[in-house]
Amino acid sequence: MSEFKTTLGFQDCWLPRTSRTVTAPASGSFGVSDGAPQDSDGPKASNGGGGSRSSHAASISAADKARLARVVKGTPEVMVKVSRPAKNDKSGNPIKVTRATEALRVSEHLAYISRNGKLDVENDRGEVFTGGQEVAAIYREWMNSHDEDRDNHRATDRTRISTSMMFSMPAHVNGEAVKDAVRALGEQEFKGRHDYVMALHTDTQHPHVHLTVRTIGQDGERLNLRKADLQHLRDTFAEKLRQRGIEAEATPRHARGKTRKGEATPVYKIRQRGRRPLADARKERQVQRELKDNAGRLAQKPWDDALVARRNRVMTTYGNAARVLAASDDPADRELADATQRFTARLTDTTTQRLQMAQSLDQGGQGWAQPSRDGKDRGDSRPEVSWERERGSGKDRER
Repeated sequence: MSEFKTTLGFQDCWLPRTSRTVTAPASGSFGVSDGAPQDSDGPKASNGGGGSRSSHAASISAADKARLARVVKGTPEVMVKVSRPAKNDKSGNPIKVTRATEALRVSEHLAYISRNGKLDVENDRGEVFTGGQEVAAIYREWMNSHDEDRDNHRATDRTRISTSMMFSMPAHVNGEAVKDAVRALGEQEFKGRHDYVMALHTDTQHPHVHLTVRTIGQDGERLNLRKADLQHLRDTFAEKLRQRGIEAEATPRHARGKTRKGEATPVYKIRQRGRRPLADARKERQVQRELKDNAGRLAQKPWDDALVARRNRVMTTYGNAARVLAASDDPADRELADATQRFTARLTDTTTQRLQMAQSLDQGGQGWAQPSRDGKDRGDSRPEVSWERERGSGKDRER
């Protein structure tokens, strides 16, 4: 009987994670252990693939079971967006980044998140600012700090003064709890390194918090968020919400069987207003041309094959987890195994937007099924992790 163990990883479902900050690489693990032999070089993770079962008992940690349970139950997913400053103004003219244009952008953004001074704005020191004059004091403080950074050669005229983020949850979640979770996230990720302010908005469909961070840190280091940092922020936000009794998860779409990418924020908001984005008509014309050129069939694209291959890996991984749990003596584990099997059975659909449009056109329809106005899933178009471009001279796109 072998004493070696192999970890059947869940990397095909979601990226592993451990404790880190937004300036460090992502790392960690979510795994199922079994007793299969391994090379002398040490453990090697399979991609949730098959293989004979070992005589050793397999196991999943309590934390891993909890995450799997949240996934199969359909726990609400957190959303994190990072706004990139617009490259062009409202007239389409390029915006040259200077101290003056950055000053205007920051001033307008602070006015927006405070609703022109009507909402409280809280900074990293726990101070609360109410009213236009007090919010303007934040602006003056940040501009003074930015000028000091320029004098000390930590920043130039082309340095962005701030980085804007938004953290959101579904409508039924208490807004103050969302704000409290973002406050805890800010303290963990940025306090003592970067100045920041935050404001809660509850006047839209989803309660959300704007967190605006001064780009140049107190040690002169520049904040430069990458894709892994966004996922880390999602994971941390979900963790802070769970610590406050709010169910939340931060898994990728493919881990939940979602075929399509999240749509751009403007497209999503157009749908929310009950209108049809111009992009839909353009895509339908492309599908029509493709059907005409290929005798009524859609051409197979490389990403179609990749989508099916990834879905198969995800289903295999969950199937292996269900197998391990089903062999447990714990009734709760066996119940989770049944739930995982039912969840996996729903992951067989790999219909893409192109294929749905083609099916609708073939049936004589006027268009393809669009997301409902309440945000319920008809393609899961609402973005969860995304970059968005700030509009005009710096006003938040949501405006």
